[in-house]
Amino acid sequence: MAYSGSWLALRGVRAAGAAVVLSFCGAGAHGEEPEAAQAQPRAEAWSGAEVFQHIWSVYGGVTVAPFAAIREDGVRLRGVLGHADYGKGTAAFGDLLIGYHKQLGTVTIKVFGGLSVTEHVPDPSEPSPVRQGTEYGGKGVLELWWNITDQAWASADLSFGSTHMDYGGRVRLGWRLQPELSVGLEGGSGGTAEPQLEHDTARIGGFLRYEWAAGEIAISGGWAAEGTWRDRDGPAPFGTVSLLTRF
Repeated sequence: MAYSGSWLALRGVRAAGAAVVLSFCGAGAHGEEPEAAQAQPRAEAWSGAEVFQHIWSVYGGVTVAPFAAIREDGVRLRGVLGHADYGKGTAAFGDLLIGYHKQLGTVTIKVFGGLSVTEHVPDPSEPSPVRQGTEYGGKGVLELWWNITDQAWASADLSFGSTHMDYGGRVRLGWRLQPELSVGLEGGSGGTAEPQLEHDTARIGGFLRYEWAAGEIAISGGWAAEGTWRDRDGPAPFGTVSLLTRF
């Protein structure tokens, strides 16, 4: 697929994300026990895909803890890249965010904010595309995790972008069948709230998640309905898969 020259903006996001990883992942840890601290993971890299009736996307990213281990409180730097096909065109997108990780008892809170860049390429059959070219905007992300008991847990991932009032959210309620293996229910919604471009995809389903010391893998599936809050298509199957590793 050929992108316009403004695709350089997304390449800039990718280069910045790579610089973050090279600069901080190799840095030594600080503290009274530098060798033990240095052995702790300092970054998380993830990738995934989502498939709906009329939309599919693939994405990947990295989060770096520049001053502490990735599971300790502190500043976070994050870069994200992805590609989506939404029927009326395609979009390549990237985020460059700064945030903070905070542990409050059994609750983990992560907050991010920064720049989002999207490159839209409309389908040639669209006579008057409403989205084309490069768009820049701000983005905010909130991620929550709650260990309710040793077996039960809940998570929520929320995001909002300023470009077209873009939003996304997913809530999961999980149960550990084994320490490494969880099963549960999830629901979510994502789309654009701007009146001229209003669109939403709501979903509900189940998931399976397997975790180990250095990462996790999760798959989910169920039913999704696309359209607007007032007028939606009938439900259709959806599926997602994601992989995360720590290093």
